[in-house]
Amino acid sequence: MWSDVLHSKHWFAVGLVIALVLAPRAAEGQTKDELTRRRDALNEQLATTERLLKAAKANRTDAMQELQLVDQKIRLREQLLRHHQQELRSLEHNMDGADTEIRTLEGHIGALKDEYARMIRQAYRLSLGQNPLMYLFAAEDFTQAVLRFRMLQSYSTLRKRQVSSIENAQIRLHDTRTALATEREEVAAVLSSIEQEKTALVRDRSSRAALVDKLKGEEGRLRNEQKRVENERKKLNDAIKRIIESELAAERASSAGEFALTPAGKTVSAAFERNKGTLPWPVRRGVITGRFGRQNHPTLPGITLDNNGIDLSTDAGASVLAVFGGTVSSIFDIPGGGATVIVSHGGYRTVYSNLATTAVAKGAKIEAGASLGKARTEGGKGVVHFEVWRVEGSTKTPVDPAGWLSRK
Repeated sequence: MWSDVLHSKHWFAVGLVIALVLAPRAAEGQTKDELTRRRDALNEQLATTERLLKAAKANRTDAMQELQLVDQKIRLREQLLRHHQQELRSLEHNMDGADTEIRTLEGHIGALKDEYARMIRQAYRLSLGQNPLMYLFAAEDFTQAVLRFRMLQSYSTLRKRQVSSIENAQIRLHDTRTALATEREEVAAVLSSIEQEKTALVRDRSSRAALVDKLKGEEGRLRNEQKRVENERKKLNDAIKRIIESELAAERASSAGEFALTPAGKTVSAAFERNKGTLPWPVRRGVITGRFGRQNHPTLPGITLDNNGIDLSTDAGASVLAVFGGTVSSIFDIPGGGATVIVSHGGYRTVYSNLATTAVAKGAKIEAGASLGKARTEGGKGVVHFEVWRVEGSTKTPVDPAGWLSRK
């Protein structure tokens, strides 16, 4: 009977259940940290966009540039709203888990106390609690005395362990109730943030509609402006393609052959590829206002915009930074389009255009984060055009840079 108490499996089961209850909570805490980091990153990008938009308005820039920033602001606002909704679902899940945990802990604390009481009653029936020495000396022989001595030791150890288990479970219950109260406060805060973002989104969309109405009255000027931009972009695209082909032809004509196909070149290419999705941005603070590929013009029907890279709006005079280590393979100017720097990374090239000044020389070996120059200022803000080209073997094509940069 007493041995049943000493060797009870109840304590193991209780410990296992508590461990299983606590494990999901730790994993959910990790998810909560990730959500918090993502929310902070979105808020930072939104703040950058709003700052650039204010600068554009203060400098009376072209309404098209304002529209690009407003569009980016709306995209970020929509992302932030979706994030808040995801955060709310996560918090509600945590609250459900906390409620379950509280009920489980309350039940097991009751079970622990009941078993502790049974153990005390059994001990007193055996005279362990009243006079343990008398119980020991009343043994019929030495063997029984040894067994009773070991039982007394086990009783003392088990009693301390049970008291500790009850105290720990009560502490955990208190902590869980406190956490649940905190999460309820966070749910209220997130719900408030959702309403604020919805209101701000309505305001941003209204601002966009007003800008579009304004631009509709300037269709003739916009079409002329679009032709000028297309001509400048075509010159840039042709120059980049021609220079990359010239660089590759020079490599093939050398004794070493095309660098991307050599063992050393393949190593560099592989290192560049391994960093896809984690490369730093070419500006410290900025937002994407021109996306890769073909998009419809925001106000002119039937007009599409082709882009071999992405356009980044940043602070006026911002430093333009290399996204990966490599060799500066070319530097050239486009009239009206600023300077361009091309950096070689084995079978890849990164291209940085619309620079006001350059800070490197052709042939220079550079590390990731090295300053290549300063962004040109347009309408109170800097604008950098960034491209990534794959140039290994017969492949010479631009790829979407957004997929290579780290998520902001």
